[in-house]
Amino acid sequence: MLADAPTLAEATPRLLEAIGPSLGWELGALWAVDARDGLLRCQATWRASPGDDEFEQLSLQQAFVPGEGLPGRVWSRGRPEWIADVLSERNFPRWEVAAREGVKSWFGFPIRVIEFFTRQLRSPDEEILGLTALFGDQIGQYLRRRQAEDATRASETRQAAILESALDAIITIDAQGHVLAFNPAAERMFGRPHGEAIGRELAELIVPPSLRDAHRGALERIVATGQGRLLGQRLELTGMRAGGDEFPVELTLARVELDGAPAFTGYVRDITERKRAELRAQILAETGEDLSASLDLQATLDAVAGLSVPRVADWCVIDLVDAGRRIERVAVAHADPSREALAWELERRFRADLDAPEGVPKAVRTGRSELIEDIPGALIAAVARDEHHLGLLRSLGLCSAMIVPLRARGETLGAISFVAAESGRRFDEDDLAFAEELARRAALAISNARIHAERSQVAEILQASLLPPRLPMIPGLTVASRFRAAGEAYDVGGDFFDLFAIGPRDWLIVVGDVSGKGPEAAAVTALARYTVREAAVHERLPSGVLARLNEAILSRQAEGGDRFCTALVGRLRPGGRGAHLALASGGHPLPLRLDAGGQVEPVGTPGLLLGFDSDLEPEDVEIELHAGDSLLLYTDGVTETPTAAGLFGEGGLAALLESCADLDADALVRVDRTVVDLQAGAPRDDIAMVALQVGQGSSDGDASPGRQGRLAAFSFSP
Repeated sequence: MLADAPTLAEATPRLLEAIGPSLGWELGALWAVDARDGLLRCQATWRASPGDDEFEQLSLQQAFVPGEGLPGRVWSRGRPEWIADVLSERNFPRWEVAAREGVKSWFGFPIRVIEFFTRQLRSPDEEILGLTALFGDQIGQYLRRRQAEDATRASETRQAAILESALDAIITIDAQGHVLAFNPAAERMFGRPHGEAIGRELAELIVPPSLRDAHRGALERIVATGQGRLLGQRLELTGMRAGGDEFPVELTLARVELDGAPAFTGYVRDITERKRAELRAQILAETGEDLSASLDLQATLDAVAGLSVPRVADWCVIDLVDAGRRIERVAVAHADPSREALAWELERRFRADLDAPEGVPKAVRTGRSELIEDIPGALIAAVARDEHHLGLLRSLGLCSAMIVPLRARGETLGAISFVAAESGRRFDEDDLAFAEELARRAALAISNARIHAERSQVAEILQASLLPPRLPMIPGLTVASRFRAAGEAYDVGGDFFDLFAIGPRDWLIVVGDVSGKGPEAAAVTALARYTVREAAVHERLPSGVLARLNEAILSRQAEGGDRFCTALVGRLRPGGRGAHLALASGGHPLPLRLDAGGQVEPVGTPGLLLGFDSDLEPEDVEIELHAGDSLLLYTDGVTETPTAAGLFGEGGLAALLESCADLDADALVRVDRTVVDLQAGAPRDDIAMVALQVGQGSSDGDASPGRQGRLAAFSFSP
C-alpha cells in the first residue's frame, strides 16, 4: 500500500484502514505537527463501521502541545502507549464525547502519531506494541522519503514557475560555457528559442564578436580559480540579439555546483530604456547649462543643434521665422560636420515656403509636432521641387524624422528637426516626447536671447543718444574720446561727456559720472547733459554751470530721484600756440596734464558731489596749455581698476601717461585697452575719457603710423 500511494495525502487514510481492522480496533486517527504553529493536529480519521462521527469531528478540531492529550503524550515520549481504560485517564480532553461513543481502550504509536480506540476493554499487548513500533519505523521512513520527494517537487515547481514568469533572462551554463538552462525571458530578450540555445556555447549566442575572447578568458579563470570579478557583482555589459543588434545589459553571475562540477547562473536585464533615460537626462542637463551660459542668439542656436547630434539624431536643423514671415535656416549639425554644407546648400537653393503643406512650414503654422517613423520614398518625391532636388534629398539617406515647433511665451518662433539617416534608428512616440521637451527648453533660450538682443539694441541706441555723435573740430587742438560701458549690454551707463561751442572762440567741455546704471541713471545723464548745455548759455564760469546742474539734480531728488553725480566742467579758449582753460570740479577726478617733456600732473581743485548739498561752491581754476601739452579728462572707471598691488589709481594712470609724451590725443585715449586688460577684458565700471592736445596732429584725431606703432608696443605693469 505504501509503495502504491502516489502522494502522502492519499497514503494517510489508507494507513489507518490497513492497520485498524488487522489489529481489531474500531476508531483511528493520524496526527501530525502543523508547521505553521508547531501544534499537533489531526490529519485523518478512520471508523470501522458507519456511525455518529462526533468523535472524529472533535478530533479534527483539536490541537495539542507536547504532553497534552493522548497524542501529545506519544509525541513527547516518542514510544508506543497503551491505556486499557481510557475513560479513567485525566489527560484526555475528548473524554465526554468518547464516553458517549462507548470507547473503552486506546493505544497510539509515533510516526507522526497514530492512535486507535475500541469499545472493548483490552489489556496492553506487548506483541502488538512491538509490531506497531515496527510499523512506525517503516511508515516513518516512507513519510520522510515522501516528504522529501514532495518538497523537491514543490521546490522544482516553484523554481520552474519563477523561471517561467521571471522578467529577467536567467541562463545557466556549464564550465565549458555551454547553455544548460534558458528561460522564456531569455528567449524574448535575445530572440533565440529554447531548443536552439540548449547545448550551444553562450559566447556564440549572445556575446558580440568583439567581446567573445574576453568572455571565454574570464570563464576559464573563474573555473580554474573559483574567483573572478564577475561573481556576485552587478555589471553593465553588452549583449547581442539573434539579428546581431547590440544592446546594454546588466548581469549578476552566481556559481553553483552540479554533480561536483561548477556551473554558473546569470541573471540578465535589458537596460536599454534605463540607459536611454540616463542619456536623455544628461542631454537635458547639458542643454540647461549650455543654454544658460550665453544670451547670444547664434551661440544658443549652435549649442542646441550640437547637443542633439549624434546622441539624439544624425541631423539636427533649426529654422526660425524672420520678421518678414519667411522661414530662415539658422543652425545645422550633423554627425559628420563635412556634410553640413549640403543642408545649407539645400536651404539656399530650395528655401521652404511658409505656405507649404508639409514639413517645417506645417509645424510652424499648426504649432503641432510631427513624427515620421519611416520616411517613404513617395514622401521624399512629393516634397522635391525637381529632379535635381530629389537626387539631393535621396543622397541624404533619410529614414526617420521628428519636426517639433519652437514655441515660447505663446509664440511659434520656428521649428527644430531631428532626422535619422546613417544610424538607421527609428523614432517613436517616446523619442518625440523627449524631442518636445528639448524643443521647449531651446525655444525659451532662443526667446530669451532675442529679448536680450532687442534690449541691448535699445540700450545701445539710448546710450548713443547720451553722447555726442562726433566731437567738433577745434582750431589748434586735437580732440579724441573713448567710452566703454560695463555690465550687461542692456544696462545704460551713467558716464557721459560733451564738447560744444559756446561762442565764436569759446568751447565748453564736460565729463561726468551718474551713480548707478539703468533707466534712472540714463534719465539723470540726459538731465545733466541738457542742463549743462542750457546753463552754458547763461553762465560764463564753469562753477556757475556746476551750480545749476546741482540745482537740477536736487530738484529731481525732491521728486523721488535718488541719484548723485560727479562732473568736471571746463571753458576752453584756443589762441596763439596754446589754449586757456577755466576748470571747476563737482566731486569728479581731476584731469591729468601731460606736458611736452613727459611730466604728468593733476590740475584743478576737488569739489563736492553734485546732488548732495544745495550750498555748492565749486572753485574755478585757470590753466594755460602750451604747445605739445595734452590734457586727459576721465571717469573713475579708469582709476578704480583693481590690480595685484591694489587699485590702479591716479598714480597708475599718471605712470601710464608718462610713456605717452609723443602720442597724439587719439592714441592717449587708447590707454583704455590697458585698463580693460587689467580687468581680464571685462570692465567693472563704465569708462569715459576725453583727450585734448595743443598743436599736435590734425583736428580729426588720426594718429600718425609711427605713433600707432609705439602704442601697440605699450604695456603697463602694476
